[in-house]
Amino acid sequence: MRILLIANPNSTSQTNELFRRIIPLVRSIDDSHLLTKFTHYAGHAEDMTRGLSRDDFDVVIAVGGDGTVNEVVNGLLGKVGDDRRKASEVPALAVIPTGSANVFVRALGYPRDAVHTTELVVGHIKQNLRRRIRLGTWNDRWFAINAGIGIDADVLHNIDKLREQGFAATPLRYLRISYQAWHRILNAPPKISAHAESAEGQTQHIDEAPLVFASNTNPWTFLGPLPVVTNPRNSFDKGLGTFGLTDLKGFGGFVGLLHLFGADEKGRLNKFTDARTLRFDDATRITLECDTELRFQADGETQGKLKTVELNSIPDAIEVFSPEEIIPVQQRGVWAVVRDLFRI
Repeated sequence: MRILLIANPNSTSQTNELFRRIIPLVRSIDDSHLLTKFTHYAGHAEDMTRGLSRDDFDVVIAVGGDGTVNEVVNGLLGKVGDDRRKASEVPALAVIPTGSANVFVRALGYPRDAVHTTELVVGHIKQNLRRRIRLGTWNDRWFAINAGIGIDADVLHNIDKLREQGFAATPLRYLRISYQAWHRILNAPPKISAHAESAEGQTQHIDEAPLVFASNTNPWTFLGPLPVVTNPRNSFDKGLGTFGLTDLKGFGGFVGLLHLFGADEKGRLNKFTDARTLRFDDATRITLECDTELRFQADGETQGKLKTVELNSIPDAIEVFSPEEIIPVQQRGVWAVVRDLFRI
């Protein structure tokens, strides 16, 4: 088996000691030929995997965070179009988490510990335990987790600025930056319209909402111990989900914010949010439009400012090694969310 292992040395938890533990595990795969490469700049993983086929490698193992996964996916699958590459034509994907959130690998059902995940990944490769998953696209590029325009992209942009100044992206900093962004849109809310449609012909239109998210899995991010759960039915086997809040003010806006973290699973507070919360599941196409240019992000990477973007859900886009049974996200009550906010 020909294996290409691509590692991002700038990932949060990557160390020499970690590689001394995971490389022997990967090399334990029978008849394996391992090539290891390190990224040196943003987009390097995409450059290294661009055009690779199964004649080159059987599997690509991405060692890094969600940004590294995004680059590898875009490199393997290439630009979105009628002549896009099929899952059977490109190497299968495996992931070892060393980023700060590792949403993709955790949504597949793996633990957050890199060594434990490596042990499981190696076992799944030996057993040839793989499956095909859906991915999202924006314009001519791919995303695996989520995409958004407005507040989430602003938060990531400001976090990137802090990183450039040498600060780590801790949960507390994420929370502080998120609160500042929330405060800004309360005072000057953007106007985002979204139109979603499913394969069965169902549609939903959100008109001039201040907050709209599109996600490909559940949850679509982790803020320390807080998973963001906008669409509980989402998975890599279904289409995209949208979540919008039409009004952020007052107690109803606060409850809507709690719902982002999976609180109130029994819906006791729905009377405060039903009128302002909009959800749509299993969408094959979503169009986002703004009255002015807003920052856009895909898989946690800011992509500049846009006024319009089209998102699509592509079935059987890529093969991944993953557990047979996906561990569901634990449902959380309001007090559990408040408790974890205090922990942060």
